[in-house]
Amino acid sequence: MISATTLSPPPTHLPSLPQTPPLSLIKTCKSMAQLKQIHSQTIRTGLISNPIVPAQIIAFCCKHELGDMEYARMVFDTMPEPNHFVWNNMIKGYSRVGCPNSAVSMYCEMLERGVMPDEYTYPFLLKRFTRDMAVKCGRELHDHIVKLGFSSNVFVQNALIHLYSLSGEVSVARGVFDRSSKGDVVTWNVMISGYNRSKQFDESMKLFDEMERMRVLPSSITLVSVLSACSKLKDLNVGKRVHRYVKDLKIEPVRVLENALIDMYAACGDMDTALGIFDNMKSRDVISWTAIVTGFTKLGQVDLARNYFDKMPERDFVSWTAMIDGYLQVNRFKEVLSLFREMQAANIKPDEFTMVSILTACAHLGALELGEWIKAYIDKNEIKIDSFVGNALIDMYFNCGNVEKAIRIFNAMPHRDKISWTAVIFGLAINGYGEEALDMFSQMLKASITPDEVTYIGVLCACTHSGNGR
Repeated sequence: MISATTLSPPPTHLPSLPQTPPLSLIKTCKSMAQLKQIHSQTIRTGLISNPIVPAQIIAFCCKHELGDMEYARMVFDTMPEPNHFVWNNMIKGYSRVGCPNSAVSMYCEMLERGVMPDEYTYPFLLKRFTRDMAVKCGRELHDHIVKLGFSSNVFVQNALIHLYSLSGEVSVARGVFDRSSKGDVVTWNVMISGYNRSKQFDESMKLFDEMERMRVLPSSITLVSVLSACSKLKDLNVGKRVHRYVKDLKIEPVRVLENALIDMYAACGDMDTALGIFDNMKSRDVISWTAIVTGFTKLGQVDLARNYFDKMPERDFVSWTAMIDGYLQVNRFKEVLSLFREMQAANIKPDEFTMVSILTACAHLGALELGEWIKAYIDKNEIKIDSFVGNALIDMYFNCGNVEKAIRIFNAMPHRDKISWTAVIFGLAINGYGEEALDMFSQMLKASITPDEVTYIGVLCACTHSGNGR
């Protein structure tokens, strides 16, 4: 729990900066090695006793891309009474380097030592929260914000919208949004991103419409988020409207925005426009190329997709998976396995989605040896066999005729869904175990799993193989 027993609004003054030579040097410092030399000089001259000096050393460690948080903490521990300016920098630094737990610990220590947060503390603190952290202490931090009187601060409001979106409480995030002034485009961006994160893409579009009605000019970040929603909904009309914004408002076509436009047009099947943007880009990255590859695979034009895939200057995991899934989609299973071997040769590590695609190809080709290799890879890397991976393994083993291992996978699965049960019923039936398939169907009903049409087809198949016409 985060203690808040002594919370009261803090002073808002920041420390003044007398321009002593060491402070001037810190401002122009470019590396930790230089900073350590300056630090040593301030210790020798006694300037370190001026609290502004260690505060600026800490600020460099926390803000600079080459900063060192361990060194910041060491200097911090020498300060008898660091003020909220220093505490904020420490919290910001831990968030910047992706250590949100350390940022929360620093916040708790700040409260314990009687230093009150200010309106900058919470945006720094909440910026890199994980979902689990947002769920665990989001409400408590919101209570602190209300008690300190910061709930009307736009930066704090934006941080809260992000927090609740992260924890899955999108309706609460919307409540914070509705109470805000809505004059800041960042507030709109955070809320639209929150809807996207929770896959409420229709709400993202509605909010964009509301943004237009209120005459709030979108930023490139807004447009990227809206284009992402258009891609998921395959809404070409709104996507084109966003594209017109880019042209009419003369928004600089930064690469992330161009990539979002390519992805939207490709997702909507308009590859001519997607290629037009792609061809006119000043510089392309792996995301640009992958969007084109994915667009062609979704249209079933895998040879065109492969042409662009082969031209890619660099390929990442997403590129390989997109091409593999493209071949799988058009039942070109040999190419799936061939490309997977190339992926292995390129030292690209597959994830569970890639492995499911490979297992599906193995099942169709009866490639038991490669399927066994995938299973060994899963075991070696201690990948959890959830229903997604487990179902693919069951299907592969049954299609390759290894009934025993298929049943073993099924029995070991912590959670079996409708697809798991149906796969086993089908697998047993097609391998000549009709009675066992019917028994499995009975167990499925006892487990309160509701069968669907596909399950019943499997049951009919089992009846045929068992000679039972019931």
